[in-house]
Amino acid sequence: MEAVYSIFMVTARVTTPILLAATGGIYSDKAGLPNIALDAMMIMGAFMAVYGSFFYGNAAVGVFYAIIIGLAIGLLYGFICIYLKGDNTVVGIAFNLIGWGLTTFLLPVIYGTTGSFVSELIVSLKKITIPVLHALPVLGGIFRNQTMITYFSWLFVGITWVILYKTQMGMIIRACGENPQAAETVGYNVRVTRLICSAITGVMCAVAGAHLSLGLMTLFSEKMTAGKGFIALAAVTYAKAEPKKVLFISLLFGFSNALSNQLQLLQLPSDLILMVPYIFVVVFVIADPMLHAFQLKKRKMV
Repeated sequence: MEAVYSIFMVTARVTTPILLAATGGIYSDKAGLPNIALDAMMIMGAFMAVYGSFFYGNAAVGVFYAIIIGLAIGLLYGFICIYLKGDNTVVGIAFNLIGWGLTTFLLPVIYGTTGSFVSELIVSLKKITIPVLHALPVLGGIFRNQTMITYFSWLFVGITWVILYKTQMGMIIRACGENPQAAETVGYNVRVTRLICSAITGVMCAVAGAHLSLGLMTLFSEKMTAGKGFIALAAVTYAKAEPKKVLFISLLFGFSNALSNQLQLLQLPSDLILMVPYIFVVVFVIADPMLHAFQLKKRKMV
């Protein structure tokens, strides 16, 4: 039972960056500006979070710095794609390469080290346990020793669903993605809407990065996102940018990460253990279109 409790606790913790980045990515996708630069926004957020926490001795300042860099990258990405007519795929790849390269370059410039930066002066995010809820059997681990960002990531999924399907703002966002010409005709500014959504995506991905460097760990290392931005992108793509489905897929990926952590106790080969989350991704990518084809075939038979 303790092992199951631990898996749920770790699942909530490692799901956070994927869920937050994926939920943020919903906004760009729904507005008609798919964003594949989630990993770049996440790695830059992780770097700036450590920067703010290290130099100011405050994790909140670190998160604030992450939000600022995420906002800047989101706006820049949107400006290039929307106003300069850049191809979002090419721009996204360029942003990812720049994000990885720039953080690698800045490590020795700012901290005088390469590979990773660890210091006692980096203040991590405070872990919070919710009274009563943490005592629940099995699921109680979700509410034990988690950061505020983890709790916010769950709340943000609900907020996103309400905004998209229960507010005028959500209707405008969906209209700009589904039929931009009609949206323009009735007076909605498609460009501005997409730019705002790109900014939201950037901020959420950067906060996800802050959770990586100040929540899951208390350090920064090169390419520490380990493809989590692309896993978040996969979640958005295969969930068709639906909040509920994004939550489910993110939990699936988070559970696979937690499972790989537990498998380390069995002294299995480390390379095999590290493959587990990505095996889940590959299986899901293969299974999803097969299931969709099966459903179509079943409908035709009926």
